[in-house]
Amino acid sequence: MVKTQVRVKKTALMLAAFGLMLFAGAVQAGASEKAAHPELSEQEMLIDCAACHKEVTPEVEKEWNDSVHGIGMVKCYQCHGTFETFMVEPTRETCGACHADKLENHAEKQGKAANTPCWECHVPHSFQAKK
Repeated sequence: MVKTQVRVKKTALMLAAFGLMLFAGAVQAGASEKAAHPELSEQEMLIDCAACHKEVTPEVEKEWNDSVHGIGMVKCYQCHGTFETFMVEPTRETCGACHADKLENHAEKQGKAANTPCWECHVPHSFQAKK
């Protein structure tokens, strides 16, 4: 009787742990799906990002358009990649392709870790320093 109760408790504990792992995996999958760009047709891929984002996320498009990058006509793919390599948050290395001078010791000078993402201190798309 006692062995049966112990076995039932172990089984219940293992099932609970398995359920928790499945739940965590589902949450993680949901998070990564949110970070992906919506599926586009080949025709839609030829349209400039800003044309669609002006309607879908107008605040982001305006922020970019009014920024140094927008005025300088830096295109979305230069920071966020193409549809095949799309990333919501560019890496420091991506920023470094144009801003190598800013990456070298900049974070440390600001009292941050060397691998601190640029957007931790700068507002994405407007690139103003956060206060």
